[in-house]
Amino acid sequence: AFIPDEDVIGFFAVENEKYGLGDLGVVYTLEGDGRAVLTYPDTYSRDVVSAELDLLVEDLLAYLAAPAEPEEAAVEPEIVVVEEVVLPEPPVMKNYGIYGYILHTEVGDGEVVLEYPAFIPDEDVIGFFAVENEKYGLGDLGVVYTLEGDGRAVLTYPETYSRDVVSAELDLLVEDLLAYLAAPAEPEEAAVEPEIVVVEEAVPAEPEEIVYPYGIDPIVKAEGDTDGFDLYIVHTNDVHGRIVAGEDGSMGYAKLDTLLKEARTAFPDILLLDAGDTLHGTNLANMFEGQTVIEIMDMLGYDAMVPGNHDFNYGYERLAEAAEWAEDNASFRILGANITDEDGYMLLQPYQIFDYNGFKVCVLGLSTPDTKTKSHPKNTEGIEFLHQAVIDNAQYAIDLAHEYADFVIVLGHMGVVPDGESGITSEYICENLDGIDLFIDGHSHTVMDGGEIVNGAMITSTGQYLNNVGIVEVHVDEDNNAEIENAFLLSAEEVLDPSTGSMLRYYGINEVPDDPEVDAYVAEKNEELDAILSEVVANIPMDLNGERADVRTRKTNLSKLICEAMTAESGADFTIMNGGGIRASLKAGPVTLGDINNVLPFTNTITVCRITPAGIYAALEHGYSLLPEQNGAFSQTDLSVVYSAKAPAGERIKRVYLGDELLDKTDDSTEYLVATNDFMAAGGDGYTMFGKVVTEGSMLNEVFIDYLTEVYPL
Repeated sequence: AFIPDEDVIGFFAVENEKYGLGDLGVVYTLEGDGRAVLTYPDTYSRDVVSAELDLLVEDLLAYLAAPAEPEEAAVEPEIVVVEEVVLPEPPVMKNYGIYGYILHTEVGDGEVVLEYPAFIPDEDVIGFFAVENEKYGLGDLGVVYTLEGDGRAVLTYPETYSRDVVSAELDLLVEDLLAYLAAPAEPEEAAVEPEIVVVEEAVPAEPEEIVYPYGIDPIVKAEGDTDGFDLYIVHTNDVHGRIVAGEDGSMGYAKLDTLLKEARTAFPDILLLDAGDTLHGTNLANMFEGQTVIEIMDMLGYDAMVPGNHDFNYGYERLAEAAEWAEDNASFRILGANITDEDGYMLLQPYQIFDYNGFKVCVLGLSTPDTKTKSHPKNTEGIEFLHQAVIDNAQYAIDLAHEYADFVIVLGHMGVVPDGESGITSEYICENLDGIDLFIDGHSHTVMDGGEIVNGAMITSTGQYLNNVGIVEVHVDEDNNAEIENAFLLSAEEVLDPSTGSMLRYYGINEVPDDPEVDAYVAEKNEELDAILSEVVANIPMDLNGERADVRTRKTNLSKLICEAMTAESGADFTIMNGGGIRASLKAGPVTLGDINNVLPFTNTITVCRITPAGIYAALEHGYSLLPEQNGAFSQTDLSVVYSAKAPAGERIKRVYLGDELLDKTDDSTEYLVATNDFMAAGGDGYTMFGKVVTEGSMLNEVFIDYLTEVYPL
């Protein structure tokens, strides 16, 4: 549905001119919203039409144009080959070729050179052509296939085939090329059925203008002749739904919008980018599945973002909806060059070129391959992030980008610090790839004031939560040569109180007011949020104890229920969480979403780590160390723990049971999976004994809501 209706209309206008739809009895109706209907006479063979459902429309119409049941005797042998071709079934709307890249071809006399990304395994290419051979009978056509490796294969064909016909088909998929090779070089008109002549004459005209990869045209941001200009790239990352000023040190989107509007009056050439983990993290974001953030980003005039691992927290389908909404209704694109389905087809737009006075900036989106473990597995089911091939894949895309653009930005959610199985970071990518001019990074919440140069590329990142906004100044001369002249961060502290920094000193700004449009939108959504939070979701038969003095010294019925919810949702063996994370009790009777948010007000995500029995005892000793004093680090768990509060600290845990299994405190090799929250997994409250993170999943309060409604339904 993201393809403009006018493009679809234009496409079928070409088909009509080539095939004469009206003469064939075919009627085309555009219904919009991703749906069009072709009706055809019932006299056409339904079996033939059904077999061609997933073909490109021109191939479908070629079949419709043929007689329903042609008599063998009336068909030339060569034409029989064409009629019997059954082309593959590419996924609708995402036929980008093997692993997302169309094969390139060069044609000589009797030879076609096929070029493909070298990172594609040879066995995949061999398998691809094995299918082609079975479908087309290459040997019978005199075609020989030779795999040379390193991204190169050669097809030789009899020189009697017309080179002009072959050359005209350079950019077709290989199956269409072979269909043309199978046809006679110079067929005599009298010997060819009229319908088949239509197929032979269907040679696409050479485009007069530049055809960009995947048909993605540049977005023109500024037009005109110039002797040079300054481009300002403004960037954010890891906002985590901190929409309002003051949330965890955020400057807030309303004040950022005021700054941007002022900046655009003085510096019109601005590119506004976000490096992900943006749509999730607070009630105002979560309860609307990120739509509030998307719409605010539209108000601010964002040009592009890359999804971070937490942007998948609502599931891929919801992210795809957001990407479609952004393209249809907003000013920006959600990019993902390395996000594919299980067959290797891209699921998001890979890049976008922005044109400033003829100077073209390509922004390429790359998401961390560790998203599979940094979001709940159900959120990325059926999706791949090209784990092993991400570097070669990115190099191929960057090389391609330089054919069409003057400046290449990788908008990445990778992080500077490796924290996942892939080990791929922004620094690693820049060290191993050539041609990157600027890498705008997210994921590790790293503050990089002034940026870092790696292999000629600048890497920059703002930290988190709109605590900073980044600015990169690029000077472009009259010949479109670009040079990064400056990179710096503007802090939220300076925006919230301009007297603390350069805004007052250099520009005389002593206050940055909220933008009234953004403020009004946030107020409206907060009213809707209040109504949502007042919704009754469960009916509990007893009080659930979350009183401060209790959850910081002992297990309660509420803490037990929360731990059970975490274990059940995460698939871990058990849970250990800090009692200080539980902030209120629940009274018997109706329970609202707001009540649950009072119990678990922090935006913690459930994190699963590896831990040994020895580590379990160490964690519990740490949590029980201050008894009988209250301790926010007190270990709440669904394990059975036998302890003595009077024993010396470090010797209080006597026995620990996982179900009926007694755990051996000396066992430092057996591994279990423990569910905790992201705060503790990172060493919060002194819990340094958790091992390697296995998965990062859902929001804790959302999981508890679901569990409570299941256990105590209305």
